[in-house]
Amino acid sequence: MTPQVLTDGLRFPEGPVWGPDGTLYVTEIGGGRITAIAPDGKKRTFAETGGAPNGAALGPDGYLYVTNNGGKNPGYIQRIDPQGKVETLYANCDGQPFQGPNDLVMDAHGGFYFTDPGPLTRDGTKFGHLYYARRDGSSVKRMQYLFLLPNGIALSHDEKTLIVLESLTSRVWGIPIESPGVLGQVDAGARSGAPRSWPISALLTTVPQPAAPDGMCVDEAGNMLICAHNGGVVSVHAPDGKPLSLVTVEDRRLTNCCFGGEDYRTLYITESGLGRVATVRWERAGLKLHDH
Repeated sequence: MTPQVLTDGLRFPEGPVWGPDGTLYVTEIGGGRITAIAPDGKKRTFAETGGAPNGAALGPDGYLYVTNNGGKNPGYIQRIDPQGKVETLYANCDGQPFQGPNDLVMDAHGGFYFTDPGPLTRDGTKFGHLYYARRDGSSVKRMQYLFLLPNGIALSHDEKTLIVLESLTSRVWGIPIESPGVLGQVDAGARSGAPRSWPISALLTTVPQPAAPDGMCVDEAGNMLICAHNGGVVSVHAPDGKPLSLVTVEDRRLTNCCFGGEDYRTLYITESGLGRVATVRWERAGLKLHDH
């Protein structure tokens, strides 16, 4: 599984999304735009988002949903139509601005979960949060737990578990979902409504430091493919968290990955340090998302 370079010249690529027409969309955090990449590697600007677009997901409505971390300003959630027109879907929750939305995952019920890390400063870090929002822009709510730099996010293959990568601690959490937008209350503090960090019972696995788990995707067997930022590998874990294998790439600063291609067995990996997208042929198809 030797990676091949699809394209280069990108400014801190992230958030890869494969479209059913064969186009790969990536966010460019350093460019404030969404770039569309053809199967032959040719690229064009699809949308100018401004700020710092981070994660992205294609909705079943054909719109691209983007977690824009805002750069030096508070972040927001954007929605982009098939022609590249950009609108802000959410800029706050109950009047409280977001800190810097990072990544998102669509569910089958008209909504999506997204992470909002707290900023790192010389004085430490603020807690980050999880949110659940409706695609139609009607509501957004914050989940009840606190995290240290929550980053990548995914759903398990049976959609009963929300997987959250916590970059600052290298932990991978598997959080039970009771119903759309409602997470399982796994300790007494959460049941009483108090914000809590996740208890050890929800810990699936860790990614060996100094690598920090960044973005991820899931294959059809439920295996988690986790981009280990600063580690130069995609760390592959079974659904129960057991480490299985490593996919090595040239750039240590890889950020995110997704599946695509005609048979859905091509793994696209964004390399932020080298400004590239690399591809790897995977042993099985990726998990179909709610965009096809």
